Amino acid sequence: MTDDLIDRYLDFQRSRSFSAMTVKRRRQALIGFERHLHGVGLLDATAEDVEAWLRTKSSPRTRHAYRSDLAGFYSWAVRRHHATTNPVADTGSIRLPKPLPRPIGPEVHVALMTGPLRTRRMVALGMYAGLRCAEIAVLDGSDLWTHRDPPLLMVRDGKGGKDRVVAMHPTLVELFHGAQPAGPLFPGRERGTVTAGTVSALLSRHLHRCGIDATAHQLRHTFGTEMTRAARGNLVAVAAAMGHGSMQTTRGYVGWDGDSAVIIAAMFPDGDEAA
Repeated sequence: MTDDLIDRYLDFQRSRSFSAMTVKRRRQALIGFERHLHGVGLLDATAEDVEAWLRTKSSPRTRHAYRSDLAGFYSWAVRRHHATTNPVADTGSIRLPKPLPRPIGPEVHVALMTGPLRTRRMVALGMYAGLRCAEIAVLDGSDLWTHRDPPLLMVRDGKGGKDRVVAMHPTLVELFHGAQPAGPLFPGRERGTVTAGTVSALLSRHLHRCGIDATAHQLRHTFGTEMTRAARGNLVAVAAAMGHGSMQTTRGYVGWDGDSAVIIAAMFPDGDEAA
């Protein structure tokens, strides 16, 4: 009964055009919660059950995402008359921390000059196009529009199922010169493409081997920061390139503010004389 209900809910999610990655995560959340209940059943869960399960997750962002997944499922179940109450509605919201942006410094260029071409291409996609690991993993040769002026990169089915187009930096064009015109650019060992987890682990190891204490996702922070610098603080353009629906999200990736730089430079005009 429960497995059938989960499958029906996931079919509903697919009908709303949610990405395969989002549907997969929601399935994992529901199955994980069901296991935590030890045979009680999803439709008999209480708010206390939800809170107890969420406490097993160490990351606030994970707790926030899983709480959202459960809330969506129970809202659907109530609307379809499979359940009478939504236990998540009686739980407290998860407060998310606001971490500072973490762009990598000039040493990031070392990661572009060493290692296999495949790895350097992945580095460049994060650094010069702001792609997420999941977006790098599924990139196809047909997504590289190098014949256009300017050359463009199509990011398909990004986070939230959104497509976007990013202008290709000259370094990126050079690194992908001679790449296959169609088919997975980063094929998996057996079939299809590599996974997002594989890309993340590979890039993080590569950065550490290059003496850079950073994660794969910080390449995206670096892109956001450097594009904001070049755009003189135009967060609208940066948000579009990064695939953000809100500029507030973009601010979490940007470690430089053009307006504040100008303002700070103009402070204490007589400071030298006073010293």
